[in-house]
Amino acid sequence: MARAENGEAVSSQRPNAQLARLLEEAGWNAPQLAYVVASIASEHGHDLPVNRSTATRWLAGAHPRPPAPAYILEALSRRLGRPLSPADAGLTRAPARIPDWSWEADPVRRLAKLTHSQLDPHRGKLLGAEVYSLAALSVPNWEDLVSRTRARRAGVLAGRRVGRAEVEALKSMTLFFSASTGTFGGGHARTALTTYLADDVTPWLLAGATEHVHRQLLTQAAQLTVLLGNMCADDDNNALAQHYHRTAAHLAAEAEDPHTYIIAIRALAAHALELGHQQPALPLAEQAAAAATRHSSPLTQSFTQSQLALAHARAHDRPRALLALHNAEVLHNRADQNPSDPFDSYPTAALQYQHARTLTALGEHREADRAFQASLRTRVPQARRARALTTALLAQSQLRQGRLEESLTTWKRFLIDYQGLRSARATASLTTMRQTLRPYSAHPGVALLTEASANL
Repeated sequence: MARAENGEAVSSQRPNAQLARLLEEAGWNAPQLAYVVASIASEHGHDLPVNRSTATRWLAGAHPRPPAPAYILEALSRRLGRPLSPADAGLTRAPARIPDWSWEADPVRRLAKLTHSQLDPHRGKLLGAEVYSLAALSVPNWEDLVSRTRARRAGVLAGRRVGRAEVEALKSMTLFFSASTGTFGGGHARTALTTYLADDVTPWLLAGATEHVHRQLLTQAAQLTVLLGNMCADDDNNALAQHYHRTAAHLAAEAEDPHTYIIAIRALAAHALELGHQQPALPLAEQAAAAATRHSSPLTQSFTQSQLALAHARAHDRPRALLALHNAEVLHNRADQNPSDPFDSYPTAALQYQHARTLTALGEHREADRAFQASLRTRVPQARRARALTTALLAQSQLRQGRLEESLTTWKRFLIDYQGLRSARATASLTTMRQTLRPYSAHPGVALLTEASANL
């Protein structure tokens, strides 16, 4: 076995025919593959030394070193519009470190593999969990996914039996981690939730139980996995967040629980939109809203319609954005809520926040400011993370409109909530504050605010 200059192992036996076929299907040559792989690596903060010669060696049979295999798969998946496995691309040395993200795989075992990979450095990172995949934003609709899980699902597993006590434990942990994230941010207790899912939850899902208990455990596990995905997104671990959200949707299908499936899909769509992927985010938002119309309560329908409004607004479709926003408000007004259940509650403050963001995307900044302020007035005291993010957006909006003094007052309120948060999104807002106020550095109020934020 020979070695190339960059250390890649080169097979002396045969070229990579599978990779060549995919490249032909994509209409690319070796330099184009190298360019896209390097670009995707850059998206993920990785300076990957890839050029025409590197890609030519891959085609000749060289085994790319990690993390290149994951970026090769993502490059070709984006081009071809479908997820690809390592075997599809002839990357036969990679499967042990790139998990199976297909909808035919067992989501419980995938969750176990994901969580353990984050906790045990000796196992190595899962390469697929470090790449945010646009192809992975394609999710089967509810009916299709349920039919797949029924066809695959085995009977009750042997071993230790679990019951109602474990279901209640999961419910209490859902309340705890939801409250923790809302007060302290996604970076707080994320490792604790990962450990809980790895060490307690997945063994319970693999233990013996009645069908009713097993489904309840799957639902609660799916909800905790949604929360972990949200925490990862707030902590700027975007690829891992995507895979937790997908896994949560799959777990919900195993439980035959459309409500949690819809919330997971909505989270996947919202996260994609936050990252600027408007094109794939819109169909996901539409899918969540359509499923909610068929299978969920008015409250969940309102939750999905508000995200659909924002997705349409970001796509510059004003009529559809305003229609979805109207639908969200009408549905919210007639919905029943359970404030003690984070998966059966959609506070008015959260709806007003989506209203404001939709109006901002439509260029209606004065009206958006009023909605931001309405959201802030109705936020509960514990919702520090949401209040900080809302306050930051209001301050940015005020400054954009030339209202410097109002913006400074609002930024001061942001700094109060920011202290103690472990949230990459909130930290990004702090960076935005410093950057946008820099042109006004001679203003005494700006100088005081900059000084106050220096040690945060």
